[in-house]
Amino acid sequence: MSFKKNKTGAHTGIDDDLLPGVSTEMKRMDKESSITHLPNRYAINDSSAGRVLICLEVPNISVRVETGLTISASAARRSSSGTIYLDGAAQCEPFMDNEKQIYNFDHHEGCIRPFTLSTCEQVLVMILKGMDLRDRKWSVFANEPDLDTILAIWLILNHLRIRNKDSDRLRFLYAVVRLEGIIDSHGLEITEFSGLPPRLYKKVMEVIDYLRIEEIDLKKNATWEKKDSFEYTALILQKIDSIIYRSEDFLDFKELKELARVELACNRIAIVIEADQGIYEIEASLQRVYGERLGLAILKKGEDLYTLRRLDPFMPGDLSDVYPILNYMDPVVRSRKNSNQWGGSGDIGGSPRGIPTKLSPVEIAHACRDAFQNPSAAVYLFHFFYAMAVVCAITGAAFISNLFVSSSPWFSNTAAFDLISKTYISFFVALIIFTAVCIVLISRMRLWQFGIRVPMGKDWWILLPIIVLSAMGNGVYFPNSALYFLNINETILYIFIAVPLASELLFRGLAYGILAEGTPTKGSNSRWFFSYPVIASAILYTSFIICLVFLPKFFNGALQLESFPETAFAALTFGLANGIVRERSHSIFPAILFHTIAIAVFFF
Repeated sequence: MSFKKNKTGAHTGIDDDLLPGVSTEMKRMDKESSITHLPNRYAINDSSAGRVLICLEVPNISVRVETGLTISASAARRSSSGTIYLDGAAQCEPFMDNEKQIYNFDHHEGCIRPFTLSTCEQVLVMILKGMDLRDRKWSVFANEPDLDTILAIWLILNHLRIRNKDSDRLRFLYAVVRLEGIIDSHGLEITEFSGLPPRLYKKVMEVIDYLRIEEIDLKKNATWEKKDSFEYTALILQKIDSIIYRSEDFLDFKELKELARVELACNRIAIVIEADQGIYEIEASLQRVYGERLGLAILKKGEDLYTLRRLDPFMPGDLSDVYPILNYMDPVVRSRKNSNQWGGSGDIGGSPRGIPTKLSPVEIAHACRDAFQNPSAAVYLFHFFYAMAVVCAITGAAFISNLFVSSSPWFSNTAAFDLISKTYISFFVALIIFTAVCIVLISRMRLWQFGIRVPMGKDWWILLPIIVLSAMGNGVYFPNSALYFLNINETILYIFIAVPLASELLFRGLAYGILAEGTPTKGSNSRWFFSYPVIASAILYTSFIICLVFLPKFFNGALQLESFPETAFAALTFGLANGIVRERSHSIFPAILFHTIAIAVFFF
């Protein structure tokens, strides 16, 4: 069935010949509502969970109306937080789980129907009692769009406006809800039980008849089961708007589309929204829709351009904590110029000027979450053991590859056989290959997060002397074969290319990238400190150097532990210093360069 719309896109479905049971006053009211051009606030969107109906004023609430949808009692109580079931969608008694915020408004099962309020009445009572739907995302489920259910949906989607109890039209709405509740629960026999004065009773009945015109017509033509429940529900919701509201009620109407939402550690939320107006114009609407918990708002403007706004001046931290994370994540941030970075003040800022960001709304929201939370010890341990497992797996695979290549007859008659037999070059080449593959797979082609990008800043050059000194104290791997058994070409290939590239790609590239996810790091202009990714990757690097230096001696029976503390200290110092270089430059290439320079000084 197709439904008529007015010029603003609002459904009306109103013609005189379609309203035989409605008074002249009701017809005049409907025609007047078409002239007033009420905004069509209801939209049907496609989501990952299927089609949903939303109100553009409260984008945090989504409604699913599916004919025949039923949820068992046990499944309903195990639902995700922020779930509301209406009028038979959950096959159980009415309940309110305030701890998990799961509600079932119903009057079918598990209750005594004659003195249980209808679904729409239950919802109205709870809203008037102060039920706040602003602080999270909500999913509403219904299985039959009769008038009782649609009134309940309308009340939920309009809960913010309903609290204005001084409106005469809202008081008229209460009468409509009461009378429809009696009809839905008991039929037409005891409608006088509503206690409405005769004149008001007649007017309310005319409204109910008016709202049920399409339902009666569909059932009369045996097409009720074939209807589009979403379109039908949106139509009736808009008709209710035309009865309750006037055009002046929507002078402050702002169309909002919520793109992402995250919880912040300070009991606040951050949202990413899309709107036609600027952040200052919609600020009041955001505060009304989302309440006091709204801490950060990120407004999408046009094609991938964003404005960030801190709405709560008393929340701990500000936007200056968010910009470094966004600059670290965003692949378009390549330049050292401030105009080409995420930035601004502590209260308002934005994406790179003139350059669309490559970050999705969800990624931007997660960056805000990471900036305002201190990761727990469990998070740090998880990332450390994850990085350690990856490093061990790659090192083990490279060691096996080295054994295979060294014993393989394929290279016995080649020029490379002499180099392979005298060195561990096949081990380091395998490290490079396996590490590169893992970076591509783990990064999902976001290579810049693992240091594959143009370096930024210059202040990290100050660490070069420390890196050189730590290398001279055995902080890098330098085999004796390079001094006695290799020619100049073999030395360059092995010592100055394979060893630095493999070591830095594995520890300052892959391991650091894993460790840096969701943890505080520093940028090229931030203060100096030892971040968790720098310290953890340095520990892994130190273990790697100790194994390379001392394990061969252990298996040969020539292990001497006197040099162990010196080597461990030098390797840790080298790892910390080169980790800071990688972090402040946002790139592994300076780390590879410094590693090569340190080996060159050691060699010559």
